[in-house]
Amino acid sequence: MISKLRYITKMSLFKTIFYSVKFKCKVIIGKQVKMQIAKKSKIIISDNKGYLSVGVKTNLPQGTILELGENSILKVNGKADIFKGSKVVVGKNAIMEIGNNTFINEHCKIVCQKSINIGSNCAIAWNVNIIDTDYHNVIIDNQIKTKEKPIVIGDHVWIGCNSTILKGTHISKNSVIGAGSVVSGNVDSNCLYGGVIANKIRKDVDWKL
Repeated sequence: MISKLRYITKMSLFKTIFYSVKFKCKVIIGKQVKMQIAKKSKIIISDNKGYLSVGVKTNLPQGTILELGENSILKVNGKADIFKGSKVVVGKNAIMEIGNNTFINEHCKIVCQKSINIGSNCAIAWNVNIIDTDYHNVIIDNQIKTKEKPIVIGDHVWIGCNSTILKGTHISKNSVIGAGSVVSGNVDSNCLYGGVIANKIRKDVDWKL
């Protein structure tokens, strides 16, 4: 009962009601969350019992930022929590999807300019960057490389603190990314990866909270 009351006191009642009505789903917004929501953007929650919580959990004083560009979609397949101090940006025409029982811890930065899909039961530790764009054009052998490539993070993936997930990365289910890693390319399932750039350290790995 006490924990529920503390949770409620961290909510912005006005923002929670406003955005829940606007998007016709349960969107719980913390008091210090900054929202920049384009008119034609969408938040979709596929499960009637699901919700998206933004900037409510943990006791950090820092604000949280959620930006949705024009025609962008943020879809939650169940229940998902974005902790205080994090910044999530879904750009124009981009799609970001979060699975059930996934949490994004404090001070994370997620920038989705094309497509980011995070599976169910994932643990994203603090200070993790997930970015599907280079922001600028990179020219190699007189050819302009694609700025954006989709990121896919499978079910039950644990990403350690201070890690960075780069564009075009595909992390398969049940894997662990060690703290401080920079990940680019494909990550096999049930494996531990670490380092800069991250390499396979061990296979036949599993984890639980």
